[in-house]
Amino acid sequence: MKKLLLMMLALTLAACQENSPQRSTANLMELPAPELGESWTTKNEDQAENILNHTRDMVNERAATSGVMNRDAHPKAHGCVRATFTIDNKNLPAAQRVGVFGDDQKTFDAWVRYSNGDPDGAKKPDAEKDVRGMAVKLMNVAEAASGSQDFLMITAKEFFSKDGDDYLALFKGLTGGSVRLALYALTHPLSAKRLLGARVKIANPVTANYFSSVPYKLGNRSMRFKAEPCVAPTDKVPASPSARYLQEGLVKTLAAGSACYNFFVQPNLDPEHNPVEDPRVIWDEKKSPYIKVATLTIPQQGGITSVEQTNFCENLSMDPWHSHAQTRPLGQINRMRSLIYKEISRMRHDGNRTTVLEPVNHTPCVGPTAALCETPKK
Repeated sequence: MKKLLLMMLALTLAACQENSPQRSTANLMELPAPELGESWTTKNEDQAENILNHTRDMVNERAATSGVMNRDAHPKAHGCVRATFTIDNKNLPAAQRVGVFGDDQKTFDAWVRYSNGDPDGAKKPDAEKDVRGMAVKLMNVAEAASGSQDFLMITAKEFFSKDGDDYLALFKGLTGGSVRLALYALTHPLSAKRLLGARVKIANPVTANYFSSVPYKLGNRSMRFKAEPCVAPTDKVPASPSARYLQEGLVKTLAAGSACYNFFVQPNLDPEHNPVEDPRVIWDEKKSPYIKVATLTIPQQGGITSVEQTNFCENLSMDPWHSHAQTRPLGQINRMRSLIYKEISRMRHDGNRTTVLEPVNHTPCVGPTAALCETPKK
């Protein structure tokens, strides 16, 4: 139990030291003013700084063993694949036709990265239960400062921690012995339930459902989003799965044909019962229904496991704050990510002597983005 909770804590970048250091990096965070029910104080800045310090230590410790500086979470990629993302906004209210959802029938070129979430899972078999991830990067988004719009999703529908205070309580439980850990579970039953329920087995990364779990902005409302396969999945976990059966399934599926997802947003029509600062809460889909806003199409393709594409997948940076301002992340957890994602990306690229770049097309290994396909250096 303790090992599992430690892993889930690292997945959310959630370990907090008990003492508050002087704020430095966190004070430099360029964050928009809180809105739509957000709460953000200097205490949260302290928590974000502590999370970052812990995460740096964790990444450095693993790199000392492996020789390569991997992601702090979702280090095991099944592959990065080419895709397109076509907007269909006719069912969205006018006030929510914002950001990349503003132009009906517009198509963005995209990349999709599939992964396992366990921070120590790079060498663990896919058959173990885990948090599975799908990150979608839309390229050439002129209104986003990064030039990209990233949608980060996992197989858990709701998130498994509430806010900075919840993170701190969990850390105290993890570092305070079995009695204190049991006390955390007793006093935070919903968080404990979400933690344990987030780990799943899947048959094929292409046929799983993925969710934002945490809230985002959608014009004048908050939202969640999800991606569902266009065709109901029929895959089953192999009877004797190999350690990398999910990558094998991805490669086999896309060698045989294309895949697609319906992409939905869930505008929050009941903010009183769906608080931005508690992403553990289930949003009633009858009161706040999902609306299809795009189709994500992954064409038939090969080369997913080539050296160049594997390097590209490792060097690629996915960040929820790669976003148009009108679809930005919301809430304390996402605000902490604003600091942590950027700093850990910079840190691992520096450690691997690779370059932080955003891809602009489906041939990133040639031209000005060729460095994205370089082998990380030990």
